[in-house]
Formats: sequence, C-alpha cells, structure tokens
Amino acid sequence: MTHPTVQPQATRRHWSSKYALERVLAVAGLLVTTPLLMTLALLVKLTSRGPVFYVSDRLGCGGVVFRFYKFRSMRVGVAPVLGSDGKVLTLKSDSRVTPIGRFLRLGFDELPQLLNVIKGDMCLIGPRPDVSWELGRYTDRQRRRLEVLPGITGLAQVAGGRHMNNAQNYELDVLYVERSTWRADLLILLLTLPYSLGMERIGARIFREYVEAVRPLADGVET
Repeated sequence: MTHPTVQPQATRRHWSSKYALERVLAVAGLLVTTPLLMTLALLVKLTSRGPVFYVSDRLGCGGVVFRFYKFRSMRVGVAPVLGSDGKVLTLKSDSRVTPIGRFLRLGFDELPQLLNVIKGDMCLIGPRPDVSWELGRYTDRQRRRLEVLPGITGLAQVAGGRHMNNAQNYELDVLYVERSTWRADLLILLLTLPYSLGMERIGARIFREYVEAVRPLADGVET
C-alpha cells in the first residue's frame, strides 16, 4: 500500500517512522494477546448466533476502501442508530448488544484491527476509519483526515468525541493530522483504556486546546 505524502519533509519522516514502529508494536501485541483473542472469539460464538467477526468496508489512506475487522458485539441483522448529522450513535442501554458485547465494547472488540495494522491498512493511533459512503459528504478540509492511515484509537475518541457531532469529530481528526507529535500519540495511547472504562473527562482536560478549537462547530457551523 502507498503511504500518504504529508508536507514538509520532516513531517513525512515522522509519519514513516510512526507507521514502522506501530507495525512492530502491532505484531508484538498480536503475539501477546493471541490467547485472549481465541478466548473472546469462542465467547462470541457461544453466546450469540452469527459470525465471530464484524467485517465492514472502511475508508483508508487516500480514500482507498479496505476490509475492517472487529469482534461482533451486536446481534446479526440489526440496523445502526444514526443522529441527525448521520453519525452512528452509541446507546447506553442497547438491546441490540450481545451478552458478551458490553464487555467487548470496553475496547476488546477492536483488537482484531491489529491485523489491519500489520497489513498496512491502519496504524495504532490516527483518525478512526469512516464508513465508505461518508466520502461524498466530506468538505475539502475534512478530506484531510484521509491523508494518513486510520487508527485503532485516536484523538477524537479520547477527547470526548462520543459526545460531539460529526463536524467536530472530523475537525479533531484534521487537527491531529496537522499537529501530530510523538507526545500526543503517547498520551492518546495511555488515555484509551481509561476512556473505554468511562473516565472521559481526563482526555478532554488534557486535550482542552483541541476541544475548545472545535467548540464553534457544535451547531455544524464551519469556521
């Protein structure tokens, strides 16, 4: 797969180094978590009807569509709940979730995406991969989130994107692409588990500058 071209030269080196390191970490992570992955796969199979994995077409770098993997946490055949702006909503009490699904949604459902990282479709930290049909709805600025590989976790997740609209989430992704640093990546990685466990305010405080920058988009008004 062709990696994105991001200016200037120093930034290109940053992203190339980031991808190489994260692929190594993904291989190590897959080896370490193999017993857990096998256990979770068995639990998914035994507790609900349907496939172990949820497979979806997602937008990758440059808008290239790739196959995205995660453990299935919802019952087969249910439709997503969408907000007024088209954002897929996560509901607190959701009858569509399988018996093991609530546990998986603590972040364990994303573990199969380590395979996507190893394949070169994704990286560990970056904008979350969007569904393929959203491409036609992007503004020119929002398309900048496709300049880099999508990530298993990202700024929009740990900074409270769950409570923001699509425009705010996309702007957080673009700001991440424009300002990515090793320090930011480390903070995002460290905050991912606490955020999954419900400690959402920590990331919003640490990345307060970013949260404030996207606040004007709360009503979908571009600035």
